[in-house]
Amino acid sequence: MQTIYTLFFLTSLLSILLYKKPLLAQKVGFGLASVISLYAAIFFFSSLNETLIWKLPGNFISMPIFRLDSLGMLFSFLISLIAFAVSLFSFDYVKFYEKKANLAVFASLFNAFILSMLLVVASDGVFSFMLLWELMTLISALLILINDGKGASKNVMIYLGIAQIGAFCLMVALIIMASFAGSFEFSKFDELNIGFGMSLTLFILLLIGFGSKAGMFPFHVWLPLAYCQSPSNASALMSGVMIKVALFAFIKFSLLLPQFVQFGYILLLFGALSCVFGVLYAAISNDYKASIAYSSCENVGIIFLGLGGAFYGLGAHIPSIALLGFIAALFHILNHAVFKSLLFMLSGNIYTATLTRDMDALGGLHKKMPITSIIFFVAALAICALPPLNGFASEWITYKTMLLGGMEQGVMARFLFVIAIIALGVGGALAVMAFAKVYGAVFLGLPRDAKSFEGAKEVSSVMLLPLCLLASFCVGLGVFMSDVINILSKIVLTFIPVVGFNQNELISMPTVVLVMLLCAIVPFVLLYLLKSNNTITRITDPWACGFIYNKNMQIGSNSFTGDIRKALSFILRYESEMKMDGYFSKVVYTKKVHDFFWDKLYEPVIRLIMLIAEKIGIFQNGRTNFYAGYILVYLCLVLIFASYYL
Repeated sequence: MQTIYTLFFLTSLLSILLYKKPLLAQKVGFGLASVISLYAAIFFFSSLNETLIWKLPGNFISMPIFRLDSLGMLFSFLISLIAFAVSLFSFDYVKFYEKKANLAVFASLFNAFILSMLLVVASDGVFSFMLLWELMTLISALLILINDGKGASKNVMIYLGIAQIGAFCLMVALIIMASFAGSFEFSKFDELNIGFGMSLTLFILLLIGFGSKAGMFPFHVWLPLAYCQSPSNASALMSGVMIKVALFAFIKFSLLLPQFVQFGYILLLFGALSCVFGVLYAAISNDYKASIAYSSCENVGIIFLGLGGAFYGLGAHIPSIALLGFIAALFHILNHAVFKSLLFMLSGNIYTATLTRDMDALGGLHKKMPITSIIFFVAALAICALPPLNGFASEWITYKTMLLGGMEQGVMARFLFVIAIIALGVGGALAVMAFAKVYGAVFLGLPRDAKSFEGAKEVSSVMLLPLCLLASFCVGLGVFMSDVINILSKIVLTFIPVVGFNQNELISMPTVVLVMLLCAIVPFVLLYLLKSNNTITRITDPWACGFIYNKNMQIGSNSFTGDIRKALSFILRYESEMKMDGYFSKVVYTKKVHDFFWDKLYEPVIRLIMLIAEKIGIFQNGRTNFYAGYILVYLCLVLIFASYYL
């Protein structure tokens, strides 16, 4: 594994050394990244059942050790697989940013970002983990700034602010765990002797620390800001695998704690809230990239529902529920990485062709970009969890976990598992609505803006190849779900008690495919038997009540979800704007959605901080003697605290 890490480091270094030759750096950086990622994916997948250890050579403060077990191998494989597809896509895609940024810097940051995620997964010490965790955050922030524009700095600061809240919680939790273990190495954290109160506190700190990075409710507000601001290949890596690194670390460290059923209750609650609110904002957004970003919150919620069932099973000493919950969570982590990175790369295709993210300005792109349209349709079916694609497979196992947990005797368990089932159902229905709106507004109907439509064309085959690869994974992971479950169950059984498990009780995906094919054939058989009208279909413009049909008469993004906005106006805040230059000019209606939780939770805190900052600004008077006095007072307070509490 050290060879893979070294190759990524050297590629990043080589890319930045070619600073004065950005086009060459682009070819070298992204070309080598795709080759190394492919090699890494093959290596990690072939080593799923092994444990590898590597000590970083040299003299360092903490003697960094990197360790990969079966779970770490799985996530390293996932990072490498998505990195391969995104690297290949980026080979041509980044030319769009040739005039906005130096491509050598872009390529260097891209490789460094992949390396940082791999090293975070493999890190086996508190110091190295936190250092690499912060490095990963910083590099992702720099990738967001590649697409510098209006509001970029503000969006990055919001992202970094929430990330630092999470990092603080992580540092506190890991230091406390290290103090109980008597070591800063994670491999020595086994069997921590911690009571219920401290265990619950540490679990909440870990949930905030990693949940904020994963986009869990209510920390989801940075998702549309960061993903919409960043280039689509960076968004694909951040949503596809960076948040999976956070989920991996949450699973890894939470399993080191003594287990209680309350862990499962907390995850079920936050998973249900993330599931519903994430997809709700995805459904009402008029920005297709923001819709894709918000749906990450929904899918993270689905993953936390699976983990909620798993940790409930561990706490209640019911290994069957724990096993099924972990399989559901890991399967959806794998599936979400595939179709979410695919959707973000497809959004890059759309934006480079039309130069707009407004769905109300698009339409009819299927005629100009048919392959992109078909692949987007497959990805939309996958994220909507429709059979026989991969999203359906993992959500089906999540449903089974929730049903199995809901059969338990406890009132609280039954209540929360029922809430989880309802949240899954509501989230699934809203997901279908959200992506039906996105696909219909972008690819179907007539073009609403002639300028955006006329300049659109299909992207190069180099960019389409990785998209086709991931689309095939969306189909393959669903059709061959039994084989995937078999692999995941072996990994899960390495860290929970061994139990009997019959995966045939879940569902047979080939049977689903056969039933769907029969259902698709039946209407044609009936039409033939009933001798339907075989005359040639007459094609005309739609009926417009006697008026000449106009492209603006077709349903738009706003009207598609108008009833939901009205029904949930107490949560969904939006502003309506009307622009009209003159009496006979065209009237333009726009609606800007405001995140309710940003307005009620984050803005008051920011205003308070700004007020405090203004008040304490008097201390910045430019006099050296005052600053020396501040330092002296601070040191005295530290000594007093240390003498009493340490």
